[in-house]
Amino acid sequence: MKRPVILALVSSALLSLGAAQAAKFASVPLRPQGDALRQEVLSALRALSSPDFPVTLDDSAQGAGPLLLLGGQTGASAVPFNPDVASRTLNVGGVTRTEFNPQGPVPLAAAVRAEIGKLLGLSEFTALSARRKLSGADINGDGKVDLSDLALLMGNYGKTTSGLPGDLNRDGRVDESDVKLFTEEYKIP
Repeated sequence: MKRPVILALVSSALLSLGAAQAAKFASVPLRPQGDALRQEVLSALRALSSPDFPVTLDDSAQGAGPLLLLGGQTGASAVPFNPDVASRTLNVGGVTRTEFNPQGPVPLAAAVRAEIGKLLGLSEFTALSARRKLSGADINGDGKVDLSDLALLMGNYGKTTSGLPGDLNRDGRVDESDVKLFTEEYKIP
């Protein structure tokens, strides 16, 4: 497809924002251990959700997200928490684990939100920030869906290989369906 045709397609897509069909949810791979911590994680993910873009928990083994634990290791190898630290992240045997200090300086809910925000790379802990980050439309990861993201998408338009910036639907190619997904998140300033 020639460049003018592509630009016409993008212009048309940007003007018809309502016609796009975007991803309807995001599933975050985390493995909270224990009911109290699981409830805090679910509460935090609800805070990142909106009616049209729910953020859900994938705590399956296939999700293979980091382990989340209330407290640290037990036994002879236990390392006590610094009282000024709300959480710590370790790599134990190739598994990432985040341990929350039960006696930490902030409530558990605040510590969980801070860690989830850090794990997801959110600029702020809001539903809008989560949607921008998790929808894939913020291609350059700067917390905004703007024309620089569109430039990255269009720079890969027509290419076919996995992991391309701009392959929003993760089908191994950047094409008009990715442009449609992008238009769902892009708002003309």
